[in-house]
Amino acid sequence: MLKQAKEELQMLETQYPNRFGHLKMELKSFILLLESQQYSNNIPSCSTATTQASTSKKRKKGGSLTHEVIIEERSKCQKVEGNFKGRNRIDLVLEKAQSCLRKIQELKSSLCGS
Repeated sequence: MLKQAKEELQMLETQYPNRFGHLKMELKSFILLLESQQYSNNIPSCSTATTQASTSKKRKKGGSLTHEVIIEERSKCQKVEGNFKGRNRIDLVLEKAQSCLRKIQELKSSLCGS
């Protein structure tokens, strides 16, 4: 989908440099969103790092968890949970961008058909 969006944007910018500015901006936003999602999918998950950090800290502390370690683990989990709250917003942006892409394709087909 990312490749198709980039191709559509390039086509719009080439064929209509002074028109459809709103569609171009929506498409650029969609492309950036897809790229950021690709980037975030390549980052290792927090749960693995948290588990590893927790295990190493337990060994350093002689097998007992200190209050500081527990607080640190909770804050890491809260950060991860906070990232998922934005999922609804991301879904809305994706739907809007897909709608924009459909409009561009409809415009393209209507211009080619005329």
